[in-house]
Amino acid sequence: MNPERTFALIVRLLALLCAMTGVIAIAIVVMALRSLPSQTVEARKFVLRDSVGHVRAEMSVDAAGNASLFFVDSLGRKKAVLK
Repeated sequence: MNPERTFALIVRLLALLCAMTGVIAIAIVVMALRSLPSQTVEARKFVLRDSVGHVRAEMSVDAAGNASLFFVDSLGRKKAVLK
């Protein structure tokens, strides 16, 4: 292999390495930006469940626009209600 071909191959490999580094850097930045927590969570209803799936609390808005927060005991009965 002559020196000119060797130099050209090295230049191509360095260009490929730079391109791959750029793609990886962009991917890291995109992933970092996507993992930022949202400042607002919106829903019509929030349900809190225990480890076996039983509803333990519920926060919702009824058809009239009134907000309610219910706390449920282990038997499924509403124990505390805030309206």
